[in-house]
This record gives sequence, structure tokens and C-alpha cells, in this order.
Amino acid sequence: MTERPYWLAAGTVGWGAIVFWKAAELPQFDQYAHVGPGFMPSAVGLGLVVLGLLLALQIYRGVPFEEQGAEDVGEDHKVNYMALGLAAAASALPMLTMKPLGFVITCTGCFVLVAAAFKSRRWHLDLVLGLGFSLLCWWLFRRLGVQLGGLLPMMGV
Repeated sequence: MTERPYWLAAGTVGWGAIVFWKAAELPQFDQYAHVGPGFMPSAVGLGLVVLGLLLALQIYRGVPFEEQGAEDVGEDHKVNYMALGLAAAASALPMLTMKPLGFVITCTGCFVLVAAAFKSRRWHLDLVLGLGFSLLCWWLFRRLGVQLGGLLPMMGV
């Protein structure tokens, strides 16, 4: 009898429960847009719980779990730890820099790191594009009434 990976279903349900629990602390509905900041994270958490339970049902029924082949990956494929590290750094960057540096600089840094993870070597262009997209997003959110802080908090702007 093959080993059944119930830990995978338990992890999915657990992760979804944590997301749902933390999202419940945020307002679910708002007077202005009728959708509060906690609505989408709550939906994602609930969706993960449901998917985890469906996965547990599949495991119970004996559905085999096998690695799926990809059309452009050879059998001897290796993990690119540099790209993985750059993407992880881009994910962690907002936790470290959002308050001191602000939305625009933080998002620009994330854009450059993710582009480098995808093997872009034109960091000058990535920097300009990231800055442009970040400024556009900051401006659009500002027009919608969402306060993302100042343009450059370090400089008091």
C-alpha cells in the first residue's frame, strides 16, 4: 500500500484557516466600496480550507499523486537557487521597507528583484519600468482615496 500524503491536505486546511482567522480581524464590508479590506483574504482563506478538504477526500479515495511532466523541462532539471532567492527577497522586501521607504520605492525594488529572478539583465530598464508602474499605481490608488502614505516618506514628501 502506498503512503497517502494526508499531511498535504492538513497543511492546506491549516494554512487556509490561519489566513481566514487573521482576515477576520479586518473589516469585511465598507460603506464606500461595499467591500472591505478583509473580504478577499477571507475568501482566499475559505477557498484554501475547501480545497484542502477536497484534497483530503481525493487522498482517501486513493487518487495517486505523481509528478507531472512539463514540456520544456528535462529530467535532469535543477533548481536555480539564485532565482529562488531573488524572488524570496522580492516577497520579503515590503515587510522591511514599506514604512521607512514608502510604496513607490518598495514596489520598484520588488519589480527589479522579480525581473532579475526571471533572468532580466537590463536592471536600468527594470528600474525605470518599476518606478513608472509604481508611480502610476500610487497615483491611481491616491485618486481612489486609498492612502498609501506619502510619495517619499524619508524626505517628508
